[in-house]
Amino acid sequence: MEEIKEIKEIKEMKLKHLALEAKTKCPAPTQDIALNLKNRQTAIDEYGYGPADPSQKNEKFWQKKQDMWNTDSADELKDMICGTCAAFDITNKTLDCISKGIGGEEANDPYDVIDAGKLGYCRFLKFKCASKRTCDAWVSGGPIKKEKNEK
Repeated sequence: MEEIKEIKEIKEMKLKHLALEAKTKCPAPTQDIALNLKNRQTAIDEYGYGPADPSQKNEKFWQKKQDMWNTDSADELKDMICGTCAAFDITNKTLDCISKGIGGEEANDPYDVIDAGKLGYCRFLKFKCASKRTCDAWVSGGPIKKEKNEK
């Protein structure tokens, strides 16, 4: 009986997120901080998203990545960051969605947060992502700067 209740709750949550996306024309995690944090935690736990503070050396973090990628040096990996990933979306439309989700008063420009964190949206793992971090799902060829219909 508990399993049926859990399935029902999951379906209701998915419907809520679909309705949010239909209403805002934005990915739900850009508008729902709880969903974004849930997805980000999944990225941390299951896909090695990090480091926690990219401005630090983070030697243990990069050593794990070096072991995973089987490279001679962690320095080889330091350009394999979200900001260069093929799933990192920094299109104007997506940045507008992130801005809308951050909100703020006139005196607090949400783009200040986006610029400070160099934020984008991970199309793979469905969360707002910082360009200086990385994860195990990284793919070369990014970021996504324009929608297919943009020139």
